[in-house]
Amino acid sequence: MSNLLNAFSPTADQLLGLLSLAIVLILFSVIGAAATGQRRFSGVDIFVGWGVTVFIFVLFGTFTNISFKVLAFGIFAVAFLSSWFVIVRDRRNGTITANANQLWRIIVLAIPFLLLVTAMRASQWDEFSHWLPNAQFIYHFDAFPQTNLPKNPSALPAYPYGLALVTYLASKLAGHFVENTSAILNILLLFIYAVILTNIITESFKKNKCFTAHWSLLALCMLGVTILSTTFVQKIVLTSYADSTTSVTLAVVAVLSWKILNNLAAPSQAEGNKTESSVLAWQCGLVIALFVYLKQTNLVLLVLLFSGLTVVALRDPAIRIIEFIKLWPKLLLPGLIVYVAWRYHVSQHFPYGEFSLLPYEKWLIGDAFNILGRMASIALKKTPYFLVMLAIAFLAIRSLFLTIGPAERLFILVASVFLGFNFFLWLMYIAAFGVGEGLRAASFWRYNTQLGLLAVTGAAYGLAMLWKQHSSALFDNRQKLLKALTSLPVILVLALPFALHQKLRFDVRPQKDHMRDVGQELANYLPKNSMINIVDLHGNGFTGKVLIYELTAAAIHKQIKVPVDLRVQFGIKTPEQFENLLKKFLSTYMWIHQPLPLIETTLGIKLAPYASHLLKRKNGTWDHIKSWPYKGYKDPHSLPD
Repeated sequence: MSNLLNAFSPTADQLLGLLSLAIVLILFSVIGAAATGQRRFSGVDIFVGWGVTVFIFVLFGTFTNISFKVLAFGIFAVAFLSSWFVIVRDRRNGTITANANQLWRIIVLAIPFLLLVTAMRASQWDEFSHWLPNAQFIYHFDAFPQTNLPKNPSALPAYPYGLALVTYLASKLAGHFVENTSAILNILLLFIYAVILTNIITESFKKNKCFTAHWSLLALCMLGVTILSTTFVQKIVLTSYADSTTSVTLAVVAVLSWKILNNLAAPSQAEGNKTESSVLAWQCGLVIALFVYLKQTNLVLLVLLFSGLTVVALRDPAIRIIEFIKLWPKLLLPGLIVYVAWRYHVSQHFPYGEFSLLPYEKWLIGDAFNILGRMASIALKKTPYFLVMLAIAFLAIRSLFLTIGPAERLFILVASVFLGFNFFLWLMYIAAFGVGEGLRAASFWRYNTQLGLLAVTGAAYGLAMLWKQHSSALFDNRQKLLKALTSLPVILVLALPFALHQKLRFDVRPQKDHMRDVGQELANYLPKNSMINIVDLHGNGFTGKVLIYELTAAAIHKQIKVPVDLRVQFGIKTPEQFENLLKKFLSTYMWIHQPLPLIETTLGIKLAPYASHLLKRKNGTWDHIKSWPYKGYKDPHSLPD
């Protein structure tokens, strides 16, 4: 019982972080509503406002020296002052900002899930490697990394900062760095998208009794984007990774694109229809500005989606191609400006820090079909997702030779991204990943999770159409059964976080807590500009990532340096090898994660077992400073995951 309570018990600082994030999202919704007018699709207000914020930060952050603090509180002030205008205008026109009438129900249903995620800590490799260091850097320096500032400790400092900016804004409101902002945001975005999914489904069921129960349909869509989704991976979604954020934002761009196509294909292109198409294009363009600033490769996904959009516009006789072309400036200019501005900043300040192609002579052309076979092998292990996507692709290709309607337009958009992106991944495994990762198609499944909500959207719309055609009449005279079935999603949404809390709280690992706690103590203990070697001869490098993150998180201005992380990759087998490396990487301090006999023999010192140790160099020998006993385990690398 205590473990269950602890899983849902955030600290006061974590709750303050959740509140700060909620305020940021509310302000985003106001900005999005104010920027796009009364004929907008209000369900995407939060994403549009986020896009506007990204646009402002990228332009001013790359071409001026204005502090991010000024930008942040300027945006907060404008949003706050605009809120009354937005509320009055939307009420007068019958529009509900950010679909708040449904969103509040989602938040109520999501309370157990939100408490669980809010109580979590960072625990995954890439969080410590680059996602959190990037957010941490702009929080401390109120600027993007640049040559006149201290070096960003991130492994990928040139990655886009779209997700980090939300952490920055929430942290500034909270008064401290809110580490798990992105994890909370990821789950909130999924639930916000559940509202959008509800609206998509109900468009076909306006007169159907089965779909009038708001709570049950919202709960069903919440399940659809989480536990019933074929790509809900907790170690991707409930982290600071941008994969889930990309998945949601890509789906939002696709939905807006689909709505534009449906509007252009309306029987009459009256002035009102043209205005609505223009507003939708403006909304879509601002969300695209956000989308291209979430991950480096998102530009590829955007090109593929726009290709599908163009295919529909050309193939559908109901759409006048000239009306589609007129929307291009609003669709593409905001994202293009953000992309070019960031490319300029990277060219001026980052000689490294991005993923790039290998020299041609290192391309794995001879192994191309072996790599394709490896991709197919991975796909077979994730059959539900790939079956759904292949079914949608089949329907999309089939529709090119038939009459195109709303469903076919959606399927073509989804299929264009799915087929094109997997072909792109194949090329990248050949030309960019190298032998180590290319031959095993590294992260192939993880990259496909970025398309997960496209699959959910296509499947949900298709199933809703089938239900309407064949099954909805089943419950006309079975109201008790209908009531029981509609109650089930609500019960599941509320119960599942409790039932699956051990699986969802993958961050609860004493070995990782040990690394983090030691890192925080070292940050406080070590003097400014000191140097410390990390020794973890059985480790794979994760320990070093955690300690370096903690050393900079708690004391970034101390500029504590880690010359080397001695781990299993160094192949240290003898005391002589170990001693030679210590002479090569001189430092005053050394932290030993696991006191192995080889280490004790080399240093001529006896260390307590089942503990990590801090040593200090003095007159050519090493003095023991402090020990940290392991709590509840003997092997620090015996992680269950």
